[in-house]
Amino acid sequence: MSNAYFGSMVLQSVAVYPRLRRRFKGYIKGVEELPEGFTANQLFFDYLKARRQLPDKRLSLSEYMIFAFYRLNEQERREYLTDTEATLLMRPYNAESEPYLKDKVLFLRTFADFIHRDWLYLPESTAEDFAAFVRKHGSVALKPPLSSWGIGFRKLTAGGLAGREEEVFEELSAGGYLAEEFLQSDPELAKYHPESLNTLRIITFRNGERFTVFGAGLRVGNHGLHVDNAHGGGIFCELDPDTGRVITDGLDEHGNSYPVHPMTGVPFRGQQIPHWPEIVELCRRASQTLPCLHVVGWDVAVLPGGELELIEGNHNPGMNIVQAPYKHGVRRKFADLLLDFYGPPELWEHKEAAAAAQAV
Repeated sequence: MSNAYFGSMVLQSVAVYPRLRRRFKGYIKGVEELPEGFTANQLFFDYLKARRQLPDKRLSLSEYMIFAFYRLNEQERREYLTDTEATLLMRPYNAESEPYLKDKVLFLRTFADFIHRDWLYLPESTAEDFAAFVRKHGSVALKPPLSSWGIGFRKLTAGGLAGREEEVFEELSAGGYLAEEFLQSDPELAKYHPESLNTLRIITFRNGERFTVFGAGLRVGNHGLHVDNAHGGGIFCELDPDTGRVITDGLDEHGNSYPVHPMTGVPFRGQQIPHWPEIVELCRRASQTLPCLHVVGWDVAVLPGGELELIEGNHNPGMNIVQAPYKHGVRRKFADLLLDFYGPPELWEHKEAAAAAQAV
């Protein structure tokens, strides 16, 4: 390592240290019990060591804790796939699908055959349309058009809107919000946390007629909140992709483990997700909607009566849900499957460049 490069690394570490320290102090408050043999300070400095060892991983505090990196050596840590790594690996293959999956309104229009819920795009509506929509459904889910991780999600009831129709509509319409009928889970999934729509994340690979489920997980809400996303306080666990059975305890983004849901006492491990073959078939058919759909993280809800609803698709699905609960890294498996399904990324990068040049 050259002296100049080493000096640059030292300067970067010094500059980033105060920010990481502040984040860690806030993050560690959510950890209910520190790992045996570690103080908070020891965890922080081990986290810094892991970042220095593996700079390309761009390891987050949450990933360090939920993967239990504090127990692993450097080689074992390399086997895990961080969000940054997963995004970079998928980007050459998934770039074309991004607009259809990232924009919630375009998604609803593109995958209309798999969506039964009522929805209203506020910038293309009126205050009267919006008020009638909320009254019709009693409660609605409000989503920014390009958000992820449940950021910006709001629930609005008819009672909460009464007398404020114009004011609320103007605010939401200016923000490009989408209003959707607020859905309820099938009792087999609602039992974990009735206040949220509890969904399934199914990560699939498709190339032509070839299709496989790479991994899957269950996501449920917590603390009485209306979102099931881990970044919004939810709990997640891993599923056997062949059977749809829950194979782990629950886990949250602070690495806290839950044999049963802390609010309802419902156990996770061993529970069977209803209608699993039909859920997989829905994802298979949805993945054939567009030729550019390669690796997708589908979010599926099971509604009362067993009706299946496609909630959204993700063009760069994180791999935490198929690694952290079971504590097994999937980096090698994921990278190998990308090559097996699609070939070297250079082929797709050249294809993108050629398409861009042709468009000009």
